[in-house]
Amino acid sequence: MKFYPKNRYLLVQSQKQEDADTGVLLPEGYALPKDKYVAATVLGTAGDCKEELSTGTKVVVDASMLEEVSVSGQTYEIVLENYIVGLLE
Repeated sequence: MKFYPKNRYLLVQSQKQEDADTGVLLPEGYALPKDKYVAATVLGTAGDCKEELSTGTKVVVDASMLEEVSVSGQTYEIVLENYIVGLLE
C-alpha cells in the first residue's frame, strides 16, 4: 500500500536523534532535551504544495510538528510544508 500526502503535507523520513551516552550518571527516566529542528528526507509531496520539492530532497523541519500516521500496520511521518525551515545540500 502506498501513502499519498494531501492538503499541503509532505511525506518525510526524519533522522531521529539517538540517545547519546554522555558519560554522566543521570537519574532513571531522565531524558536529555531534544533539538528543536531535525533533518528529514522528502519521500512525497501533496499536489497543492506551493514549492516543488523532489523526492530525496534533504530538508530541515520543526521537530515538534512532525506527525506520525499509522494505517494498516504501516507508520508514515508527515509534516505541513510551512514547517520546513530550510534545505540541505
